[in-house]
Amino acid sequence: MPIFKSKHIDKSLDVVDKLVVDKDKKAEIASEIVENELNSSSWFVRSARPMIVYVGLLVIILEVFGVRLHILGEAEGKIKASNAIFEYFLMTWSGVISIYIGGRSYEKAKIRQLKKAHKK
Repeated sequence: MPIFKSKHIDKSLDVVDKLVVDKDKKAEIASEIVENELNSSSWFVRSARPMIVYVGLLVIILEVFGVRLHILGEAEGKIKASNAIFEYFLMTWSGVISIYIGGRSYEKAKIRQLKKAHKK
């Protein structure tokens, strides 16, 4: 018997079983995962995806005010390397945000479609 047993773990394991057995229900499984995240008692689990957006925006705002360059001082080599890292951060973060927005749009469209199906 496992030490850590909870309904969230059981639901997650059920989702994994469905993924392995039936690949045609990916949209249903994704909505179950989102529902489990929203019903979780953990603040972090409910807020992890939006937190990626907010942390990235905070980093960009700090960049606008020159905080990174102020911290680095006048070390030209460090600034050049830091600029390269920041460019990679922007590319990665914008990719993650694009996927997040696309996923949320898909989830909302799927929910609207399900509501329409239930009304009929």
